[in-house]
Amino acid sequence: MSFLRLQEIPAHTTDRTAKGLPLWSGADPVPAIGVEVHINVNRIGRAEVVGYGIQGGYLGVMVYPLDPPPWWIAQNGPPSPDNASLAFGAEVRTVTKGA
Repeated sequence: MSFLRLQEIPAHTTDRTAKGLPLWSGADPVPAIGVEVHINVNRIGRAEVVGYGIQGGYLGVMVYPLDPPPWWIAQNGPPSPDNASLAFGAEVRTVTKGA
């Protein structure tokens, strides 16, 4: 399975029946670089978007957690923009400032 990392939001679709464009599976629009999101899986929590990735026909965001659980650090090392992970749309939601 190939992986493509990007620094700009590519053309994409939210239509699961469409062919030819990567699918964004999130309820929220694709967040911009620098936006804070909440990762819903594995109690990862708040993270910052630092890029984009396409894998298996899906568009995701490259994020690094701001205060990851200990298991994340043990598995991945210290969080930083250079140590980002791919999260898909269904796994993230945009954080409202002040929330």
